[in-house]
Amino acid sequence: MNTNTIRVLFVLGTILIVGCKNGEKPKLSVNDKFESDAQPRSINTLFDQQAAIGARQDGTLYAAHFTDGQLNSLGTTKLNAMLSGPERGMVNIYLSIPKDNAYGTRESSVIAHLSALGLASNSYTLTAGDNMNLGTPAVQGLNGLAKQNVATEAAGATPGAAPSK
Repeated sequence: MNTNTIRVLFVLGTILIVGCKNGEKPKLSVNDKFESDAQPRSINTLFDQQAAIGARQDGTLYAAHFTDGQLNSLGTTKLNAMLSGPERGMVNIYLSIPKDNAYGTRESSVIAHLSALGLASNSYTLTAGDNMNLGTPAVQGLNGLAKQNVATEAAGATPGAAPSK
């Protein structure tokens, strides 16, 4: 063998034996820009705020929110959502549950949970029954129906008639 071949083989052998440098960080990959799953994300904050606004507007606890007269995880989550939203002020809580023997226990469970969170009794209302402020007045839909009927009659069709084929 000539000396050039020996040199090339020596260099290749050295590279194979030594290998890559340990401790050197590899080049960034596409996935390196992602935060870990434990990091809070702005989209989750948005979802949490929307859930809190909805829970506060609804404000109703049903029988499904209680197990054996005590708030269950569903009820606790809903109450916590009502209190964690961006809105401040009085929280209106409605208990849409039957006024039977367990009603007092359920009501006490809600009060105990609110007290454990540090809420004073003058910062919330607890009302038996449904939230009467929930829903949309029917007059809005009926006004739209009247406008639709006027437009249909102007087009020569009979209101409520099946479309012709």
